[in-house]
Amino acid sequence: MEEKNYTYKYPRPAVTTDCVTFGVDGHKLKVLLIERGHEPYKGFWAFPGGFLNMNENAEEGALRELEEETGLTLSKIKELGTFSEVERDPRERVISIAFYALTKKAEVKGNDDAAKAQWFSIDKVPNLAFDHDLMLQKALQKLNEDLKKRITPEFISDLKYNEIFVFGSNLAGAHGGGAARIAAERFGAVMGQGVGLQGQSYAIPTMQGGVNTILTYVDEFLSFAKQHPELIFLVTKIGCGIAGFTPTQIAPLFASAVELENVYLPMDFWKELV
Repeated sequence: MEEKNYTYKYPRPAVTTDCVTFGVDGHKLKVLLIERGHEPYKGFWAFPGGFLNMNENAEEGALRELEEETGLTLSKIKELGTFSEVERDPRERVISIAFYALTKKAEVKGNDDAAKAQWFSIDKVPNLAFDHDLMLQKALQKLNEDLKKRITPEFISDLKYNEIFVFGSNLAGAHGGGAARIAAERFGAVMGQGVGLQGQSYAIPTMQGGVNTILTYVDEFLSFAKQHPELIFLVTKIGCGIAGFTPTQIAPLFASAVELENVYLPMDFWKELV
């Protein structure tokens, strides 16, 4: 391909992208950082990012840099904002378009320009390169705003046409108490059906043994929710009533739910996850 030279009468800024990636491991919110392998700020921690290629948009550039520098592949990120302070990069005039994401924590490894890649607890993040401390602050604000929209109401008396009441059941489908009784009386739960969608409700068995016996049914539910983005799933505090478990035990089962914007969780579950 022929190499092209570009010259302009006026100076032009360079454009980079950065990605603030939050990770959930079922216990504590983490954020993904890379250790810079080159100047400026060699040896400092920062968010994965880099200069935008001529043939990609900003989101494509952020996803590419994230994968190149950490090995993490995401399909969806949200735009955080533009960071354009004149002196933010000592190399030249650089404007960054930043993105953020919430995902289940996965294995990462430093590649390309990154000497290392590592998940950090939010309360143990070191001083960051460039203006990435400000970037983190703004991303946390955005994340908090997002999660406030995904909290299951404590009391649910009626549902919109596209909402599904998700409750803890038993395999026999004897919906006699707690949220299961509400599901049967108001939202179409079927006596004798202990698993899955029924009317405007979805049953997850929680009475058959330990926490590990619930995980398979939670995974089945999350797969179903992913296949039905047109529906909103209001997860109640399953397993935390008659079954006798605590949010600390149950919430980690829903770690993958953080990536599904149509799955709402109880406040007590979110407190455990993030």
